[in-house]
Amino acid sequence: MAPAPVSRNQAHAPRWLTILVIVMGVMIVVGFVIVAAEIARRISNPNAAGAPAAAAGTAWTGTIALPPGGRVVAMQPLGDRFLVHVEGGAAPQALLVDARTGALLGTVSFPPGPPRAP
Repeated sequence: MAPAPVSRNQAHAPRWLTILVIVMGVMIVVGFVIVAAEIARRISNPNAAGAPAAAAGTAWTGTIALPPGGRVVAMQPLGDRFLVHVEGGAAPQALLVDARTGALLGTVSFPPGPPRAP
């Protein structure tokens, strides 16, 4: 037995579906281009978001109190923040500072604890 002939309406997708697929494909391509351009912009100028204060010609000055007898032994940049290693005083500390504003974001102390069992 031969298969029934396929009519023209059954062989093609509706026109609205074709248009919808084309529009979604264009949106995907445009979205990809926007994301790629933003990634390229951030790679070429990583501190653009933090530049307004420096661009205006103003610099921040901040003071962070160290514990009595404490001294800064190292500073390490972490993107738009930096980590300050402080020794002396009661226990070693790590201070997280915002490089844009000079604000102290957090402190981690390392007090001596009980000895560890082997």
